[in-house]
Parts: sequence; structure tokens; C-alpha cells
Amino acid sequence: MNFKIIILGLISSPLLLACSQAPLAVIPARQIETQKITLGAVQSQVKKGASSSDVINALSSPNIVTSNADGSETWVYDKVSTEQENAAGSNGNVSVRSTRTMMVVVKFDKSHIVDSVQYRQTSY
Repeated sequence: MNFKIIILGLISSPLLLACSQAPLAVIPARQIETQKITLGAVQSQVKKGASSSDVINALSSPNIVTSNADGSETWVYDKVSTEQENAAGSNGNVSVRSTRTMMVVVKFDKSHIVDSVQYRQTSY
């Protein structure tokens, strides 16, 4: 009798544990990287005189890299995020959607030092 209870306990424990945990969202690696691109990170960490490795540490890899004829480079970061919220109300379902964009342009000199930083953020 005790043997049956032990077997039943061993079989049901993993099932109960699996049911009690909420599923984890899977975020692709590129989405994790783009979460680093925030207005605060740009304003506080990407300044004239910073190195290219400082910019990568602060914002991750750029979306676009342009090599200029004089040996300088321009890096462009472009992030678009959309949020949607659904709620059930007394008048039916309500859905609200908002979009934010962030574009950062970092220009480096020939020595890979930040020469200028420009950014634009919109939300609608």
C-alpha cells in the first residue's frame, strides 16, 4: 500500500509543479539588446569623447553602420516598440495601442571616438 502512495506521489509531483508555475515569456536575443536603447542611457552614457566600446556597452550593436570616406563612422540605432492593453468594461472590450520610436545617430571620428550624438524619440 505504501509503495503505491510513493509511486503516485512521484508521478504527480512534477505535474503539480508544472501547473503551479506561470509560463515564462521567451524574448529573442535581439529584443533583449534593444531594451538597452533608452533615452536615459543615451543621455547619460553616450557623450562626445566616449569610445566605440563605451557606446556598445551602453546601447549594444547598432542597426546600421556607415563607413565614411575620411575614415570616420556613423552608427544608427533604430528602435520601435508597440504596447497593447486590452480590458473588459461594462460597454464591452476596450483595446488601447501605443507606439514609441527612438532613433539615435552617433558619429565617430577616425579614432573611433564619439564626435556627435543626435536622437529623436516619438510616441503615438
